[in-house]
Amino acid sequence: MPDKFFPIKTKTACQLKWNFSTVRLYSGDSGSCHRVNPTLLSLDTFDNFHNTEKTVNDRKLMLDGQWPTGGCEYCQRLEMSGHQSDRLFQLKIPNLVPFELESDPAAVVVTPRIVEVYLDNVCNMSCLYCWDGFSSKIHQENQKFGEFNQDGVVIKNKSSRHPDQEQMTERFWLWLDKHYIELRRLHILGGEPFFQPQFETCLEFLESHTNPELELSIFTNLKVSSNKLERFVERIKKLLAEGRIKRLDITCSIDCFGIEQEYIRYGINLDQWRKNFEYLVSKKWITLNINQTLVNIAIKTIPELIRYVNQVSGDRKIVHYFSTPVFTYEFLHPRIFGPGFFDDDFKKILSEMNDTTVLEKEFKQNMTAIWKELNIGTRSNKLIHQLSVYLTELDRRRNLDWKKTFPWLAKEVENVV
Repeated sequence: MPDKFFPIKTKTACQLKWNFSTVRLYSGDSGSCHRVNPTLLSLDTFDNFHNTEKTVNDRKLMLDGQWPTGGCEYCQRLEMSGHQSDRLFQLKIPNLVPFELESDPAAVVVTPRIVEVYLDNVCNMSCLYCWDGFSSKIHQENQKFGEFNQDGVVIKNKSSRHPDQEQMTERFWLWLDKHYIELRRLHILGGEPFFQPQFETCLEFLESHTNPELELSIFTNLKVSSNKLERFVERIKKLLAEGRIKRLDITCSIDCFGIEQEYIRYGINLDQWRKNFEYLVSKKWITLNINQTLVNIAIKTIPELIRYVNQVSGDRKIVHYFSTPVFTYEFLHPRIFGPGFFDDDFKKILSEMNDTTVLEKEFKQNMTAIWKELNIGTRSNKLIHQLSVYLTELDRRRNLDWKKTFPWLAKEVENVV
């Protein structure tokens, strides 16, 4: 059968707005993409998490060629500056069109093809660019040390668990039971899924249901014992053998390498990460990906990471998703150091990146665009100072030494008046 692409062709129409929903069960909210502001759900409205009033209105605006507010501005800005946006990238992906659009191309109440579920925020790591909403470890750390507020740097718990989390979790499995056959992708995120007891519930659901068109996607930090990881993988391999699912994707999170990565992704064990990653590389039936957060203090050791991935991947392709720069704290963005600061580093990054496939070429173009964007604007000594304040507080909490880990940064901070 020929591929079916998203049929709505207005200048703002986004496939994700129609086919994709993120559901966070612990905070009780949903959204049509990770860029948009989430909508708080209630037990009464939970079953409509894909068709909230805001999302339906956004679809109507897109049908009229208008940009919605509340997060879609991100893609709007990229496209206005001539860059590839998430929206444009998603429009190239076929066979994810909600079935309602086949009979009514203007339908605004539809059934998702992709559901991304955060089973919980229980996590075993405390990445410095993350926050308590995605990491229980950060929540616990913030509770222990209390709120920090100095020179514009604020660290505090910003999220809370939804009082109906348990009931919403039950409702989710009931919803999935009803609509499972219509899904084409199911994404499992955290926290850390392999660290969460809810992941066992997920596997049990998959083992008792069949959708031969479903692609299961798991996002993991790979901080899990090798034996446990292998048990999970073998169970999912059986699902494939039985025809219960179509494919398994595992996306492994990593930003850079060396002691810098151990500082940035606090709690990571790089030896364990390598062992688990190389085990997954050996399972060629798994679609394997790398996902990276582009934070300023990681940039100098990204080439080492790319070399490692290229070396161990051998004759198989591993998709390396080079993410857009971090957006939780402005002082972690690479642009704060001003034009030209990371030029040599980006030249090394681009020289290590593969470009033999269309997707690889696209990611390389995106990284080039990010580099060019960093060379627009001016250096911000205020934000560099805030970065030093933030890292100094993390050192106090975690018994670390950022000046020893990032000597190049220590020299930059010395120059800040």
